[in-house]
Amino acid sequence: MEMKIWKIALLMSDMKKAEELYVNKLGLKVIDRFDLGEIGEALFLDAGNVSLELIPAAAFEGVWGLDRPGVHHLSFQGDDVAAATEELRKRGVTVKKEPFQPLEGMTLAFFDGLDGVNLQLFHYEKKASEAVKSKK
Repeated sequence: MEMKIWKIALLMSDMKKAEELYVNKLGLKVIDRFDLGEIGEALFLDAGNVSLELIPAAAFEGVWGLDRPGVHHLSFQGDDVAAATEELRKRGVTVKKEPFQPLEGMTLAFFDGLDGVNLQLFHYEKKASEAVKSKK
């Protein structure tokens, strides 16, 4: 199992202000948007060799250890989140949230990265129709 960081996520209390800062003032390019229903949307930004994700704080409201605005998690991509979760558990890593699917084709799991740092395993298989839509 190879672990490489591909994304840093920030939990934002005000998504309008966040988009204004990161996109309009800092000039980061929006590479994708995920509709989260009544919560709003998450933004994926091109930040060079890593993506920056802006998530509305309401997306994790009430989830212990995952509900604090600010730096939310470091994300590692993988092909099989469930298998990687089991492997990490066997290695003694503390699982904070078991694998789940917040959106169709997306699987996530969260782990304790020590000292208040959250780690995430991420897998997403985007349908061809979604890939075209996200480029608009």
